[in-house]
Amino acid sequence: MPSQLTLVLWAGSGQIFQKDLFGRPLWQRTREAAQPLGPARTLLVLNKTSRIPPHSLEGVQPVPRARLWESIAQLQGRLLLLPADMPCIGASSLRRLLAASRSGASRLLAPDQERPTSVLCCAAARLKTEPRALRNGLETLGRDWEGFKTVRARSEELLRVRSAADWARAVQILRRRTCQRLVARGVLLDDPDTAQVDPDVTVGRGTRIRSWVVIEGASRIGSHCDIGSFTHIVDSVVGSHTVLLDHCYIRGSHIGRRAQVGPFAHLRPQSTLGNDSKVGNFVEMKKSVLGAGSKAPHLSYLGDARIGRKVNVGAGTITCNYDGSAKHQTVIEDGAFIGSDVQLVAPVRIGRGAYVAAGSSIVEDVPAGSLAIARARQVVKMGYARRRRTKKRKS
Repeated sequence: MPSQLTLVLWAGSGQIFQKDLFGRPLWQRTREAAQPLGPARTLLVLNKTSRIPPHSLEGVQPVPRARLWESIAQLQGRLLLLPADMPCIGASSLRRLLAASRSGASRLLAPDQERPTSVLCCAAARLKTEPRALRNGLETLGRDWEGFKTVRARSEELLRVRSAADWARAVQILRRRTCQRLVARGVLLDDPDTAQVDPDVTVGRGTRIRSWVVIEGASRIGSHCDIGSFTHIVDSVVGSHTVLLDHCYIRGSHIGRRAQVGPFAHLRPQSTLGNDSKVGNFVEMKKSVLGAGSKAPHLSYLGDARIGRKVNVGAGTITCNYDGSAKHQTVIEDGAFIGSDVQLVAPVRIGRGAYVAAGSSIVEDVPAGSLAIARARQVVKMGYARRRRTKKRKS
């Protein structure tokens, strides 16, 4: 490969190339396809209407279209010219394009296409003689040149995303490729047509992904997991041998090995589940840690909580973390047992091995090894129901 390769991306006429595609701007997805070629620099040619956030330009030199010729005049080596709205282009096709340009210039065409595309590779010196073409636009650059070598690429690779229909097609293509990659690595997909897995997601061998699962962002799923139908995972880590039952929503969380979550569980950002832990149906966690071997099986809200190892959190337990102006933390130490329908009013600490009786509202710390009961004493009035019915009949 040439030692000096410059990647030149140029914006189309619309703004869609700036939209996020799987968490990054579409033009960056296009750039990623060329990164395996090792370009020494990348130019992003902008229109007058282009508005690119500065933080997204790391490693990229923005160039106004009117000043492109001045930038090209300073370059040496070879140029790879690529529309910024072509996110389905494959690295293997670009490698073949670059290799074909060693003895001159080359451009990509689809198998059934004869009209030259605007994807081409040539020496920088050749473009330095074309200032007028550079100023007029890159869309037609080189179409009248002779001596090009033709490199064929799949039609879908040359898709330009310039409309809503193009966008939908690109999403479909990239997700299908991801599913194919996962299957090749030993992932079990029950229905590849309904699985929606982003390109940056990694999934371990032997994991089963059932129908209508969505996995987005930079999520990492371990091996031999089972992901239930209608589960939605975003930017999260799931350890090996973990089971996620149907209808879970998990965002920005970390789940350990051999855990079980769901069905209908909601893990909000900064939730951490230890190995062998369990979060059951209709449990919501936010910015909380559930230690190894601990479980919250039913109908609980755990917010801003640090829960130790082998803790039982009874059904209906709530950590009351918000006092109307600030959030406070609940700490439950190893081996504690929290009965059903308990309110833990933060800030509060439940000591190691302590018990909290069902139906309690805990507003003070509970020492280790003790029992806390915070509810009104039960009163039984014998014969009350009979007397009440008799009185009602007489009236």
